[in-house]
Amino acid sequence: METVDISAAEILVHLLISWIPWLIGTAVGGGLGLLCALGIRAILSNGPGLRRPLVLLPWRTLSMGLLMAAWSPFIVRFLWIGPTSGGVMVAGSLSVLATAFTASMLVENWYPSPLAARLVGGARTLAVVACLIAVGVGLLGGGGLGAPVLEAARLSLYGPTWKGLLAILAMALALDLALGLVQMVTLHTSRDSGRPATAEGTPA
Repeated sequence: METVDISAAEILVHLLISWIPWLIGTAVGGGLGLLCALGIRAILSNGPGLRRPLVLLPWRTLSMGLLMAAWSPFIVRFLWIGPTSGGVMVAGSLSVLATAFTASMLVENWYPSPLAARLVGGARTLAVVACLIAVGVGLLGGGGLGAPVLEAARLSLYGPTWKGLLAILAMALALDLALGLVQMVTLHTSRDSGRPATAEGTPA
């Protein structure tokens, strides 16, 4: 029976490629998320009615695309296999997630949505994440585009790789926009949507 040993050095490397990229990703993503949120706030301050159409922005699909880029074999090919490439992948992923989380939380705090709209927004996020998870499932024999896309990337077949990635992003974008329309309708039914929150946290 085969055994797998875990050394102290491997534990130390894992900590290094977890904690240091966490600090970097949180700082970078938090700053970018704040800038994005302030930009959206400036837009909504001049036109509160834009709150509903802005809901259609497919930032979830964009985030997924950036995550796929961060986890693609291309980074390993540029930086070679090792802690450096691992740290870059983790830091890049956390930067993307922190940007999205910070921006969405701040905008939601400043311009609260009704519960129905927030639930649909959560469903949109899960739908896009499902497309991303399905890529990894393909590597374990679960079918789908994950296995051929990453195998093409490993073999440096860039044409099939980008074709597969674009197909995955197109599916995610379709789900994102379809549920975005539903979310926009739920916002339309609320008279408080798009109105800034007061100091007490309730719509003004």
